[in-house]
Amino acid sequence: MTKRLLIFALALTTFAAAPHSLKAADEALCPLGNATVHGTYMTQGTGSIVGVGPISVIGLMTFDGKGTGVLTSTSSLNGAISTGTVSGPYTVNSDCTMTLTLSNGTHYDSVVAPDGRTADWIETDPGTIVSGAVMRLSH
Repeated sequence: MTKRLLIFALALTTFAAAPHSLKAADEALCPLGNATVHGTYMTQGTGSIVGVGPISVIGLMTFDGKGTGVLTSTSSLNGAISTGTVSGPYTVNSDCTMTLTLSNGTHYDSVVAPDGRTADWIETDPGTIVSGAVMRLSH
């Protein structure tokens, strides 16, 4: 009898807590959407481009908090140095995943910290193995 009461009490406790657990899962990690990322970020990334060679990039990425990002960077692609500025739209989802498409035709997926201070990114274009991070410098 005591064993049955214990099982019943555990089951009751589990079911009583379930609505709270489900509600927590529905809450957005990044409820501000695109406004989660705003200001100037330093960025760096490394990797390789298949058939071309290694790549390394550093730069400043500015997000306007409304869905547009601007990247000014210096890169080394297989030893050839280049600088430039590109821009494009971004979207921050409620689960803190982000997509970015730059005007040079490159595409990125990111995971943003809920406070928007940092993010890790990976280029998603075929033939690229490039990833990096951004860290906010100012709002």
